[in-house]
Amino acid sequence: MIATIQPAAPLLILALTVTILLAAIAIKRSFAGSVAITALGLIAAVASIPWAMHGNSPFMASLFSFTPDSLGFAGLTLLAALVTLVLAADYLAPGIPVPREEYPLLLLLSTLGAVALITSASFITLFLGMETMSLAMIGMIAYPRFRPGAEEAGLKYLVLSGMSSAIVLFGIGLVELATGHLQLATAVATGTVSPILLAALALIGVGAGFKLAVVPFHIWVPDVYAGAPAPTAGFVAVIPKIAVLAVIVRVMAMPGATLSPATVTAISSVAILSMLIGNLLALMQENIKRIMGYSSIAHLGYVLVALLAASAIGRAGVVFYLVTYTITVIGAFAVIGVLSRAAAARDLDQVAEFQGLFWERPFLATIMTLVLLSLAGIPPAIGFIAKMYIMAAGVNADLRILTGTLVVSSIIGLFYYLRIILVMSQKPLERAAIPGGTLAIPMTGWLAMSAVGALIVGFGIDPESLIAMLKLVFG
Repeated sequence: MIATIQPAAPLLILALTVTILLAAIAIKRSFAGSVAITALGLIAAVASIPWAMHGNSPFMASLFSFTPDSLGFAGLTLLAALVTLVLAADYLAPGIPVPREEYPLLLLLSTLGAVALITSASFITLFLGMETMSLAMIGMIAYPRFRPGAEEAGLKYLVLSGMSSAIVLFGIGLVELATGHLQLATAVATGTVSPILLAALALIGVGAGFKLAVVPFHIWVPDVYAGAPAPTAGFVAVIPKIAVLAVIVRVMAMPGATLSPATVTAISSVAILSMLIGNLLALMQENIKRIMGYSSIAHLGYVLVALLAASAIGRAGVVFYLVTYTITVIGAFAVIGVLSRAAAARDLDQVAEFQGLFWERPFLATIMTLVLLSLAGIPPAIGFIAKMYIMAAGVNADLRILTGTLVVSSIIGLFYYLRIILVMSQKPLERAAIPGGTLAIPMTGWLAMSAVGALIVGFGIDPESLIAMLKLVFG
């Protein structure tokens, strides 16, 4: 029995933790208890991944695919969720006028959905995982319901997520009509591509575009990021992208998976528009969360370049860039979250409010600088190596237009990244008080920030250690 369920250990541990947490909240409400149970569940799920990778017995093979690749992406998701939980525990300080115990539960449910999506082998589990992830995130976005911005962001995500889910479900129905199966591998291996199957793949691609927040499916991003609580915004910016890209990478590696010239043209157009529009619109923003939103659109355009390379170096570039993106984006929202509290009317997220941060909070300003340098692709930060990986993949595949667009858009991005650093280095304004100015950074915040900074610089100086680790997991 143990050998049978061994490959599914992370997923089963998450499901069991959800059940235990529901019972614990029903028996006695305790925010500290909810955080502790959630943290233990996430840590246990991460710790079980090496054991799960050595499992040989297939577990519900028609529904799930517990390959080393999918378990590796699941591990990245679990670690990102754990960091988000640590930051949210401090962010949701006592005094917030809503119960706090359900936030860890929503985070755990969303993570469970993401892991189910990552390991899905059937369109059934793919859709159920995607919906579990999305519905829980809606609650996380609108959790401080006393904030009009959070309510608005939650409503926007609810409507647009529901619309994209309906489109995906329609596409899944057409896949079954065209192939007679709901298995991902069977649909990919189908020899003849009928018009019905093409329409199905286009509809599913639209749903994937919404989750990845690429142009032209990006319109929700800046509003949702700006309205959501800082830890949630980081979660939304990272988790769905890991989950969807994990499925895409796995599907593209399946036998029979090929991209038609029309598909390559469509994806190339999306990548070019995402890189240019994301960076150009970020130039005009005064809100750091909105800047990060538009920046994420551009960064997903970079990832699409590696996906189109369709080579070993392209696949490695996607994985490496995803790890880099996860570390840096969570780090950016972590700085905002440490300076903010959920009980306030809004987060500290205006560029002007970061003026003088080097003088008032040098540690946080240093971490934010490292994050921005990484996003901009400036050494010694890890983002430089990640962009070199993407460019190498593009050059190796002779994607000249895409690679040229990547270079131009990266130069555009330098302006708004360096502008924030410049504002932080200026002398602070004369003001009675700044939001978050008197907040003490808790020990968990210090540890999380230190870990982010160490990873950005450490892997930037010695990327071989990260590359070796990724090769061990992803091959």
